[in-house]
Amino acid sequence: MIKVDREKCIGCKACLAVCPFTVLEEVDGKPQRAKRKVCLKCMHCGAVCPTGAITYRKNPAVLEGGLPVLGDDFDKDLKNHILMRRSYRHFREEQVPRSIIEEALGLAAWAPSAKNQHPTKWIIIESQDTINKIMDCILDCVEKTGVSPEIASEFAIGNNVVMGNAKTLLLAYAWDRAISPETDTAIAMATAELYLQAKGVGTCWAGYLKRMCNNLAEIKALLPELPEDNSFYGAFMLGYPEGEDYLHIPQRVNKADIQYV
Repeated sequence: MIKVDREKCIGCKACLAVCPFTVLEEVDGKPQRAKRKVCLKCMHCGAVCPTGAITYRKNPAVLEGGLPVLGDDFDKDLKNHILMRRSYRHFREEQVPRSIIEEALGLAAWAPSAKNQHPTKWIIIESQDTINKIMDCILDCVEKTGVSPEIASEFAIGNNVVMGNAKTLLLAYAWDRAISPETDTAIAMATAELYLQAKGVGTCWAGYLKRMCNNLAEIKALLPELPEDNSFYGAFMLGYPEGEDYLHIPQRVNKADIQYV
């Protein structure tokens, strides 16, 4: 677990102040890990330590280097990026490089997560054959059950509401008995999506796809087997947008409803 190098520690006690569950306690003027308390591995302690005195499993608790310097207009750039985010459903033939996807999902590890569990894991589907078979399974289900008939009627006129014409699909799954798997997955996906769209990659949350992947054994048979007590909690269409050149930021009819007490 975490360890405090008492030679490097200067006794500033900044780590004590930021520990969410008082895992660190003061002993002889310096912090050490309290007995019978479980560390969340959030590394807040390491992030505030001025001398690098804290390690985790003998490894540094923080990344090399200091904090990055953000530009003076970063808040405006971030606001504009959020306002310009769109859901894309029409994509070029070119697949998104794996390196970009992996970097985005790597950044999702920095998203907030209940008790730092980070239960979300990822399946990336690049095979067009697999994508076609998944869609066939969904259309067959609609025909047999009558569930979500709009999927079939839209598909018949060339509009795939399940996955657009995406050449890459992302599925996110998590342990059902995690503290908050649905919320954790949504935050992780939203974090990854902001980075993907900043890299010019179009995304769209694929609710139909998530639901069908959970409900249809035929689709599950096409995918890597999930561990026991795991379910899909999110899905994306991914690709480089084509034919969707937005010129304006649309109005939001449902604006923030805020109350102060």
